[in-house]
Amino acid sequence: MSRKVTWPGVRTKRAKGRTYYYWARTEPWSRLPNPYDDPDGFMRAIARLQRIGALEDERTRTGTFGGLVAAYRKDRKYLDRSASTRANYDHYLSRLLAAYASAPLRELTREDIQTRVMDANQDTPGAADMMLSILRNLYKFAVKRHRGIEDWTLGVEPYGNQSEREPWPDDLLALALASENASFRRAVALTLYTGQRVGDVCSMTWGMIRADALHFRQQKTKAEMVIPLYPKLSALVSDLPRSDRHLFLLSNEQGGPLIPDTFGRWCRKFCADNGHERRTAHGLRKNATIELFEAGCTTAEVAAITGHKSLGMLDHYGKKRSQPKIARLATAKWQGAETKREREN
Repeated sequence: MSRKVTWPGVRTKRAKGRTYYYWARTEPWSRLPNPYDDPDGFMRAIARLQRIGALEDERTRTGTFGGLVAAYRKDRKYLDRSASTRANYDHYLSRLLAAYASAPLRELTREDIQTRVMDANQDTPGAADMMLSILRNLYKFAVKRHRGIEDWTLGVEPYGNQSEREPWPDDLLALALASENASFRRAVALTLYTGQRVGDVCSMTWGMIRADALHFRQQKTKAEMVIPLYPKLSALVSDLPRSDRHLFLLSNEQGGPLIPDTFGRWCRKFCADNGHERRTAHGLRKNATIELFEAGCTTAEVAAITGHKSLGMLDHYGKKRSQPKIARLATAKWQGAETKREREN
């Protein structure tokens, strides 16, 4: 049980006959030295925590960029994003806060964004584009809540370099699917054969397999998915290790789930070691999308497998599909239609 004592902001707790002191203006509370055993240390700790608190107040004060980020993180649209998406956002928000936390919103300019975000990160264009995208969302949030705020992201052009999400070349994919590292090989195959995001693939359990299909809910879109166990996928699932301690389709040696970040590191290292830097695990989702298009699937049919909500994004993913393969499918359908007409006549 806690009780107030004579120092503002300090709370105490009793445990095993002893009294412990805490600074209660942080979350979680910060442990303090006992003021009677070490009064100087106690006062120095309070002074340090007060300085940290004052700095944090300045960084999150209403009207500053830091205050905007703090409010945005409490917004329902942000909270409804998947845990992995929020973690990704937080990574880049932290970088933006390092530059702009205490900056007044009304004093930020388009030139600031161009020079301190885009130009300063031109060596990592994917990161620059991600921060620009997040800034666009922040400004959409801000203009509805702060009078006189202008969206200074308008007119700032992204690099458009998304090579980190490019599909894997055929030779690289063949090497991965023949890898001697069984855990890596299976993870690549399951990602490719289902067309799902890495987080969803690593979360798949044996209990999701029912009636010759894989049933799961996408973490990002919350969409309920059912993917039939077609022959290639069925053969892969049959090859996966299964026991009482293997709950997940992709398990580590102890039976726990394969961590998405671990699989991501495997993929980046494998690609770099084979001369394809900046390729990532997410590129496998593009490979699956392209293969579905090249098999003659319609946009709606591809979306039924991948779960894409934006058909525009799906078309963007499919831009790398092979024109000759699509052309052969089209001419085969064309010839089939002519043959059918001739028979009918």
